Amino acid sequence: MVGFLDRALLQLRRADALTDLLKGAPVGPYPKLERLLQSVYRPDGAAVDSIADVTVRSVRPMVGLARKDAVNGTIQTSQPAYSLVTVRGDIARADDAQWAHVMAGVQLDVVVAVDPGGVESALTRAIENITSFDDFASRFRYLDLDSFLAERRITTVQQLRDDAEYLLAEVHFLAPPPFDPTDPANSHSVALDLAVTVVEQLDLGAGLRAARLLQAAGAVAPPASADPLLGPAATPFAVAVVFPAAELGPQQPTAAEVDELFAAAGVLPLFANPP
Repeated sequence: MVGFLDRALLQLRRADALTDLLKGAPVGPYPKLERLLQSVYRPDGAAVDSIADVTVRSVRPMVGLARKDAVNGTIQTSQPAYSLVTVRGDIARADDAQWAHVMAGVQLDVVVAVDPGGVESALTRAIENITSFDDFASRFRYLDLDSFLAERRITTVQQLRDDAEYLLAEVHFLAPPPFDPTDPANSHSVALDLAVTVVEQLDLGAGLRAARLLQAAGAVAPPASADPLLGPAATPFAVAVVFPAAELGPQQPTAAEVDELFAAAGVLPLFANPP
């Protein structure tokens, strides 16, 4: 007998069908899809304003992800200085794979606000004529004076003067221009992989377990390629769980409640109604 899983696989083998399922609406933006970006990338200096569009570029059904056991060890050495080195190895168990029902290559069209990070001016000057500890601290906007003196074992003002030649740098950064989400310069396309698992019933516990297993398989795999704007990737793929839409009803949790639960795990829940 053909069940929900089989019908979902038949439907989602088509890239356009998975694209429509991810969108959920014909017109963007699609705020829930920001979760896919957040689970793969940790942007530094770029803020995602919105997801304008999404396109599934490729679909691979039933992809096995080899499970790995991480082996961690610690080597301690002293040279004269103490150092700590962590050694890590992975043991792959090819006969015990975690399966994604669908592995999709997804393109997200993103509107991104980027911090230009430019420097407008920089001024460096020497700190001279130090008369007291309070005088020295007053030259800075913030200084933990007690920690500074204790770290250098300084107890007198004369020791402070003799310890080093102090420089104070004042840097002014360029103010970013007003952000315009309609400016084509703020549009960017991001490619990422999406691992999809299908659950036969509206079983939230089973869906979360399946998603966590996929995340665990990805945690010991090489991360995805870095993005020019969003920076290095933290994981190889995002994770989504497909539930039967027909089981949503008056006596069941709402789609919004399910989404809130899965958002805490960094997972995207989807609700399909395959023929």
